[in-house]
Amino acid sequence: MHLFYQPEENLFELDEEEAKHTTKVLRLGSGDMIHVTDGKGFLKKCVLNIQGRKVGYEVLETIFVARRDFEIAIAVAPTRKAERNEWMVEKMTEIGVERIDFLITEHTNPETVNRVVNTTRLNRIAASAMKQSQQYYKPEITVNNKFDSFIRNASEETKLIAYVPGQNKVEHVFSKVKKNKRTLLLIGPEGDFSEREIMLAMEQGFSTVSLGPTRLRTETAAVAGCHAINLAQAL
Repeated sequence: MHLFYQPEENLFELDEEEAKHTTKVLRLGSGDMIHVTDGKGFLKKCVLNIQGRKVGYEVLETIFVARRDFEIAIAVAPTRKAERNEWMVEKMTEIGVERIDFLITEHTNPETVNRVVNTTRLNRIAASAMKQSQQYYKPEITVNNKFDSFIRNASEETKLIAYVPGQNKVEHVFSKVKKNKRTLLLIGPEGDFSEREIMLAMEQGFSTVSLGPTRLRTETAAVAGCHAINLAQAL
């Protein structure tokens, strides 16, 4: 059954974009059944009631889908291109992530963040990816998090930072994940974290981890890390 997104609890109609997709692309009509989620775990079985361009629905049944037993947060310095940040959010949402935090690091130009991180657009992309992957929770997306204050306030049981110093060997993120616990992974910008930031993170209880033998782009590292944590939880 087709899944739609409506975050407003007391609004029983689809927005303009979803409405158009319903009638013009899916060719659904009044009386057809759909599922609607609010992105917070509630799943509604509904029957469509279409009147002109307005696509309303009547809720027949509502169930609550509990969150999974673990949580994943990826904190990442934004790339310098908006489309790469958007791709990153889309793919991590499809794989499974509870929170995506964009960090302002010493090697991040804060003046460009609002240009390359459009929260309205990113939330729309996350909602679409949530529906595509048949999930009922949309990840929380935060922006303009200052590195120092962010890591000092991190409360996850497992706190990791993707960093391999020099030629040293560091354990892969996969081996550091604890079952059914909250995991936070930090991903640095182009040019990586500064030495001061790495030391500060380690002082705050973060462990350094590897994402593999090759050097990855920021957005690739975030997606690879998200996948590795999900896989470690599943096995």
